[in-house]
Amino acid sequence: GSIAIRGDGSVLEARRKIRAVAEHLARDTVVATRLATVTSEIVRLYLQQGNRSRLDVACELQTSGAWVFLDFVDPEADPDVSHLAGFCDRIETLPPGQDGRGQRVATRLEISADPDGILIAALERVVQQKVVQQKGRDELLAEIRSKNVELQESLDNLRRTRTAKERMESELNIGREIQMSMLPLTFPAFPHRDDFDVHAALHPAREVGGDFYDLFLIDDNQFCFCVGDVSGKGVPAALFMAVTKTLIKSRAANDLSPASILSHVNTELAQRNESCMFVTVFLAILDVRRGELTYSNAGHNPPYLKRSSGELVRIDQRHGPIIGAAEGLAYKQDRVTLSAGDILFLYTDGVTEAMNADNQLYTEDRLKRLLAARSFSSVEEAIRVSTDDVWAFQGDAEQADDVTVLSVVYAGRTEELDSHRLELKIANRLEEIKRVSDGINAFAERHGLDAKTRRQLNVVFDELLNNTISYGYEDEDEHLIELAIVLSGGRLYATISDDGRPFNPFDSGAPDTDLSVEDRPIGGLGVHLVRNVMDRVSYERRGANNVVLLEMQLESNKE
Repeated sequence: GSIAIRGDGSVLEARRKIRAVAEHLARDTVVATRLATVTSEIVRLYLQQGNRSRLDVACELQTSGAWVFLDFVDPEADPDVSHLAGFCDRIETLPPGQDGRGQRVATRLEISADPDGILIAALERVVQQKVVQQKGRDELLAEIRSKNVELQESLDNLRRTRTAKERMESELNIGREIQMSMLPLTFPAFPHRDDFDVHAALHPAREVGGDFYDLFLIDDNQFCFCVGDVSGKGVPAALFMAVTKTLIKSRAANDLSPASILSHVNTELAQRNESCMFVTVFLAILDVRRGELTYSNAGHNPPYLKRSSGELVRIDQRHGPIIGAAEGLAYKQDRVTLSAGDILFLYTDGVTEAMNADNQLYTEDRLKRLLAARSFSSVEEAIRVSTDDVWAFQGDAEQADDVTVLSVVYAGRTEELDSHRLELKIANRLEEIKRVSDGINAFAERHGLDAKTRRQLNVVFDELLNNTISYGYEDEDEHLIELAIVLSGGRLYATISDDGRPFNPFDSGAPDTDLSVEDRPIGGLGVHLVRNVMDRVSYERRGANNVVLLEMQLESNKE
């Protein structure tokens, strides 16, 4: 830019402009302050000499430091700046016509910004040489002290800024860890299920963002999943995301209607929504017995369904506006039947609105062509191929928005899958455990499980069912207990579900088996045995049901 040297205001203008430009380039407050001080003093000297020239300024950041190029242009005369050689690296006088300004004469000063204060020392020498005759010693020293104070203040501000920035970065990193910990990140998410599979990925544009996804079993046959995108970015969006995700999951525990779930969530979020934030959501529940997918779309990007035949279908029904904007909205829903091998692909607008260095958008058309052209052997491959294509398109450009993708494949309940699965429903009576034992023995014989595995399974189910039937209910009514055993990939997965009072059998620690029988507390040995027999045990409370999950590596597949 240019600064006209016309009066005392030029000194302040030069200082302010040079400091702003140099700080932007060098990212260093100290360097910028020094360059601004040198420039303003040069302008002051020109005013004292009576020159009324124009100062053309250019700043550049090089490997050797920050440089400022000062062109003093006067249409009448060539200014004498030889006295500035004490703190300029080079002074160059350009003859008329060689500076790109017609007949004007220009003088170029190159000044490096070093961290050792050489420029400031040189400046003080020049001021002493040229201005000492006009100012008293005390006044000159006062000016130097004042500039030292300004420099110290700049250093203090820089330290405070860095400390605040480091603290904020630390808090944002913690926020990112908390946010990501709320998402299902372990895949395969349901390794004991052969009738469907799911995979997802979320890549925030900042430390924390507003995108989210979730996936969970409501019961053994109802699989719920969703993808959402909150307005805005950063911590406010992350908080709004966390509330939305929690509301969806808590409501789905007792509600199998996506439309009803979203209507409830909208009512909750719209109340006292002073920040005027909102969220788009695609929510679906898959009945894995029939392949029936019930879904509701609240202002979200329409997902794609890749049929096993290769046909690509855009599920473009919209069932209501964004969530959180207005109270009292009733969302609708639709259904579609999936066949074995069908893959559903959900995403947020961070995919279609990804931008490259030329400010071009990825677009939905590109995503559609990719999904139509490729056949995916797994949902994991669908996620990897789609995100890789986004990163390849984006190149070195900065990520502008969160990128979230989720894919579900329905394998179907084929005869082969059903043959590797045992499902039983029993009443809460102890004599029913005999029927479970008979079913386990027949299942084990059909699939060639060894005698040891058969005995272990009978002991585990006998222990857990005895506890549930004997202590799990507060009334005398009849209740159903559901059991399932699945063989998959050389492992055995089992679940036991009951509607008794909430109880986690694995809450208690392992008993001290070194104690004598007289000193040992009553109970706990049976569950301890279950832990030792099974490779993995866990407990979930799904709605009104207790669900125990068990996993065992089969002997023939152990290394």
